[in-house]
Amino acid sequence: MEPLKLFSVKSMSRSHFGFTLIEVLVALAILVAGFSVIFQMFQQSGITANRINQTQHRVDVEQSIFMSLSHINPSQEQQGVGVQGQVTFQWQATPISPLLNVRSEDGTNPNYVQIYQINIRYQEVNKESQFEFEHMGWKKGVSR
Repeated sequence: MEPLKLFSVKSMSRSHFGFTLIEVLVALAILVAGFSVIFQMFQQSGITANRINQTQHRVDVEQSIFMSLSHINPSQEQQGVGVQGQVTFQWQATPISPLLNVRSEDGTNPNYVQIYQINIRYQEVNKESQFEFEHMGWKKGVSR
């Protein structure tokens, strides 16, 4: 009786040259799947970078307007307009606290303060935006 052979010696000794069509198709499918994920990540990172740039630009514009309005006294000037480069803006101050006397040791201080909410609307090219902040106004020698 002849021993059972699971593999033929002839097939084991035969050298294997090249790839089969199935192996090439599987490799191409894996490459396509990998590249589609990589390209999607690059596209998403580009979109995210664009959003970051837009947000940073908006913050820069609003900070610039804020700095230009931070020196005003809203108790004396309650509205106005301004231009900074290609940005035009309008602002309006609304009191949000009562007029308060500034305290001093002897009680003779004639100055008063009041908190205002400053509303700003600004236009840049064809886009309009708005923001607001609180700012303190002051008056000298005003009676209630």
